Amino acid sequence: MSHPENQLKLPVACLRPGLYVAALDRPWLDTPFLFQGFAIRETEEVRTLGNYCDFVYIDADQSDPDELQAARRDAERDAARPGKPTATSKQATPPERHDEASQPEENDHKRFPTGTRFRESVAAAKAGRDQARQAVDRLMADLRFGKSVDTKVARKAVEELVSRVSADASAALWLTSLKDRDEYTSIHCVNVCVLALAFGLHLGLDRSELVNLGTGALLHDVGKTRTPDAILNKPGPLDEREFEIMKRHAEDGYRLLAAGGGTAREVLDIVRLHHERLPGTGYPFGLKGEEIPLAVRVVAVVDTYDAMTSDRAYRDAISADDALNQLYRHEHAAFGTDLIEAFIRCLGIFPVGSVVELDNGAIGVVVKTRPDARLRPTLRMVRTPDGEAYDKRLLVNLAEASPAGEYNPASRIARALTPASANVDIAPIVMAEADPLTDS
Repeated sequence: MSHPENQLKLPVACLRPGLYVAALDRPWLDTPFLFQGFAIRETEEVRTLGNYCDFVYIDADQSDPDELQAARRDAERDAARPGKPTATSKQATPPERHDEASQPEENDHKRFPTGTRFRESVAAAKAGRDQARQAVDRLMADLRFGKSVDTKVARKAVEELVSRVSADASAALWLTSLKDRDEYTSIHCVNVCVLALAFGLHLGLDRSELVNLGTGALLHDVGKTRTPDAILNKPGPLDEREFEIMKRHAEDGYRLLAAGGGTAREVLDIVRLHHERLPGTGYPFGLKGEEIPLAVRVVAVVDTYDAMTSDRAYRDAISADDALNQLYRHEHAAFGTDLIEAFIRCLGIFPVGSVVELDNGAIGVVVKTRPDARLRPTLRMVRTPDGEAYDKRLLVNLAEASPAGEYNPASRIARALTPASANVDIAPIVMAEADPLTDS
């Protein structure tokens, strides 16, 4: 394979922050890197590259000139050194982690795991999710009828969700695939809460911070109880007047909750500020940079992601991987590149609940991801390579080699799909995993 003239082949040992990696010495899908092309920002990324590659191709136009010159000098010096040992082939996957927090189910590392513990975790997460849904529905109903509100019930529901997400984030995230265009606001609030908790856990927030984060996420759109349905459900773009009315929901939500008393300042900030953006282009105040608290930025990212992956009155959902790519490429200035990259690392390239097509033509839904095999998750199979529905529930762990005799085996994900484009009804598949007794 030929490479453009502006790409320089360099050994991994000579890499340094400031260089832009344009291509590898192996397919990108054989590595855990987020995107096909990235700037090296820290030495840890060089060490990770060294786990997979002997050399890479550097884009000279997108690299720091001084760092590129230094790397070339190192490469020339190493090439001239006598007796330099030859590079060895790199491992396909890095060593497995064995920390207690990531201990897998007993048969997770089999090609065809049973997923019994996952189902039990999904059932428990569903109970917590239902409690949160009831809390936000009740609170919104009270607000619509002009009643005073008490956020203690919502906070209690979030405390339960914190426990469930901490126990098994994949099980909780699995349920965020449940979407309903006709009941968008309340389901969206619950999904944003779960996504925010998973992301906050990934960022290392403590339990009290997680509870405030989750409560703010669950209640972030309560101000829409004051927004006319004609605007909320308009099947097309809002005009300038309508958008100004829509924008009021952030301040309306803040005022409604603040009037009731007893709501933590961190929660009120999330409700009021979740549409602020780092460059100062958001609302209601046009805050910039560090003026926007981290918890607010976390909810802003997951709020945008869930909206992009949900059917709306004015547009259809996009796939999870497309949403992550759009966030990375087009929204990094609004939310901060570091936070977007952290969110992608949290969810994985193919997030739990993603509908995917495999290299043998079969269709599946991502059930679980692993840090050491982000591109080869465990799937709940939906359709065979011939397009037929599976008679029985089947899980396939792509990170494990196909056993001898497996007919037409799959080895990798070929592409991500939306449920609509794959003609897959995701809701019954998701709900089936919430019943530990069913085998369908």
